[in-house]
Amino acid sequence: MYRRGEYDKMLSAEFKNRKFARGFLTDLMSGEDALSLEDALRHMIARMGTKEFSELAKAPTQNVTEFVKKKRTLKPETLDKWLKPFGLRTKLVLDEAS
Repeated sequence: MYRRGEYDKMLSAEFKNRKFARGFLTDLMSGEDALSLEDALRHMIARMGTKEFSELAKAPTQNVTEFVKKKRTLKPETLDKWLKPFGLRTKLVLDEAS
């Protein structure tokens, strides 16, 4: 557990770099074991720390904690607000089915 804690501290410091944080989040959503946007954000918040993320996103800590514990879902507007510090936003795309 101690090693993970040190790793999380290192990642939390790296997340202050907007480009690194954006890449980390988008990497979690790509590849064979891709996570959904919500799960990738939960993973990232857990590494960063709920208090630190709450301050960054200007969101109540309780709401962030409930989201990480899967007790809360986010409205699209809230999701965009939480992604904004990383230079990201959501976009709904509708494609024609084949």
